[in-house]
Amino acid sequence: MDIIISGKDFKLTPSLKTYVTEKVGKLSHYWNKIIRARVELDVDRNKKSGDLYRAQVWLEVPGKDIEVGGKASDMHAAIDMLMPKLERLIAKAKGKGEAKLRKERRAD
Repeated sequence: MDIIISGKDFKLTPSLKTYVTEKVGKLSHYWNKIIRARVELDVDRNKKSGDLYRAQVWLEVPGKDIEVGGKASDMHAAIDMLMPKLERLIAKAKGKGEAKLRKERRAD
């Protein structure tokens, strides 16, 4: 699985890249048909409420791609928030694919 990480409005540190790579890389254990993961990290700067960190992940999988986003007061928290959502959506997509294969096998 390819992992593409991009940062917007802030400097992407090597430690943050490593953290994202480790977290998103674990998703391949759930489903080996993930082709590519694109991760976009962003900071919304606001004088009144402070910085708001946003993380968005797109997974290219067979069928419909999976997209999840989240915001938090810390970049690591924003990334951690996405992982359970991604795991659920991967399980759902994987289940649909397997059900389709079973249905096709029965038709033969």
